[in-house]
Amino acid sequence: MTDNTNSNIQNSEKAREGKIAASKKLNEQLKQNMSKIKHKILVLSNKGGVGKSSIAINLACSLSEKGFKVGILDADLHGPSVATMLGFEGKKLQGSSEGIIPMSVSPNLVAVSMASLIETSDAPLIWRGPLKMMALKQFLGEVEWGNLDYLIVDSPPGTGDEPLSICQLIPELEGGVIVTTPQKVALLDSRKCINFLKNLKIPILGIIENMSG
Repeated sequence: MTDNTNSNIQNSEKAREGKIAASKKLNEQLKQNMSKIKHKILVLSNKGGVGKSSIAINLACSLSEKGFKVGILDADLHGPSVATMLGFEGKKLQGSSEGIIPMSVSPNLVAVSMASLIETSDAPLIWRGPLKMMALKQFLGEVEWGNLDYLIVDSPPGTGDEPLSICQLIPELEGGVIVTTPQKVALLDSRKCINFLKNLKIPILGIIENMSG
């Protein structure tokens, strides 16, 4: 075996050990961050266009106006809308020695959205599962959420990889709020969300029929 081969093996092993150490550190940060948050609530729907993000934002704003310290995480990586709706579209997230600084929306409300990391609002996010999983872990573990009363998570539509990852990553998830509309297809899809939460043993906090007026 040549010296170059030995060197390559050693470098590969060091890189692997470095990745393992970084992953462990992020997991510890995530647990520590989440332990500072009293209530974690997931807002979800099985299809897009039902006003899920609007409900998540209204819930976060209402709680913050009552004096609670609230954070909202826009976990809809492919279709983030929280930044636009809360007025910080185009603003980039800043970092510090402690981590990522969330956007301050009001004295009691902070927010984080993928929209603050992509170059332009119409740029597609062409990522596979592992990259999306890492982004969600970083949002939960590397953002300086601080001591919050509530973290509202605006989940991507559906019951697939990303919503499942969110549910598995957040310890002691308080429960889920399901958003639907009066259309028959939407109501049928909401049953999938109900079964999704039941299968994961996550309490259903409520079902909101939006756009019914």
